[in-house]
Amino acid sequence: MSDPFLNVARERLDSSEPIPAHLVCARSRAEWHRAVESHPDTASRRADWRRGLMAVVWQLATRTGRNMVTAPKKGATWAVMAAEAGVSRSTLADRLAWLLERGLLVRVTPGTTPRFRPGTLRGALDDGRGNEAATYVLTVPADLAQALDEDDQGDGEEFRARASAPTVDDWRDAPWPAETLPVELTRTPKPHVVDVGEETFPDVRARETPAPAAPVAAWPAAATPGTKAEMLAACERLRAEDPILRKMSARHLRSLLRRLFQLGATVDDVRHVLHHQPGGGAWPLAAAPRFVPGWVRWRVHAWLTPDSSPDGEGIRLSSPLPSQVREAYRRRIRCEQTARTTALAEARTCRGDAAAGAALARQHLMAALSRAPQRAA
Repeated sequence: MSDPFLNVARERLDSSEPIPAHLVCARSRAEWHRAVESHPDTASRRADWRRGLMAVVWQLATRTGRNMVTAPKKGATWAVMAAEAGVSRSTLADRLAWLLERGLLVRVTPGTTPRFRPGTLRGALDDGRGNEAATYVLTVPADLAQALDEDDQGDGEEFRARASAPTVDDWRDAPWPAETLPVELTRTPKPHVVDVGEETFPDVRARETPAPAAPVAAWPAAATPGTKAEMLAACERLRAEDPILRKMSARHLRSLLRRLFQLGATVDDVRHVLHHQPGGGAWPLAAAPRFVPGWVRWRVHAWLTPDSSPDGEGIRLSSPLPSQVREAYRRRIRCEQTARTTALAEARTCRGDAAAGAALARQHLMAALSRAPQRAA
């Protein structure tokens, strides 16, 4: 059974004027990807806007056939592409409109639904076609394609070869480490050095935490960090185990959790604070927070209260942390065990002495009566 989308796209491409004269069909997905990246209008855009654009471009490029036409059967629908690219529907529409205006995309068939399709009485009649996704053809302006051909001095073929799917027996599929790889093909990045004259300085970012060369031991979940380095290690573990906190840097997270750590919180306590109220109940379920630092600050602030005592430091916990509750329980159990051991030792000492045994029994009875609640008169 033939695909109606592909038939319409083939009719458009096989017609006398499939695309405007100043545009050419992209020869490959890699060439189209390079054309979008090198377009002059992308240089003046913000970095987050470019990231959204390239995410949409990747979805379009990976959902096309050999004729450079998007295929709905491969998931080239707005809902699928927006979800896979991690952008909203309005952002996807904006990036598609930008590509259409710059000649980097040509709409072959528009998307339609039964409600707005002619002859269905606004969806009252079912024509059996269902929702039809729009199809696009990947195009490049002729002048930009010529500029890319002139700049392509050999590395373009390598780029296209690496962008295409590797063969089954490709040596790049071997798991790392592959000791048989030549040194020049290991793709090990070299440190970028900026030449400023007599001295050269490495191009590094001081605010970013460098990635360790070897795995480091994670901070224990039941230990309270004391120093700044220990707090940073605890925040690294929280980021590694929580995808929401992973959107923040470890240093920023440490600044928000510093007061909680100073009051004796552990990694497990922080998890409990972020997902439970001080009374013990869980926070109401909701979508992922839009602004993670504000979400963390609000959840932590709910567990803190001003301290009005003379020797207080100005703030204290409104409710004990789970680790403090467990520690108080273990301390009470140890005191009870110590008291029972002492009473058993005293009873063994007074064994055989009726007077001493009676005095000891009287002493324990009076202690029990003093702990019992007073009866109402």
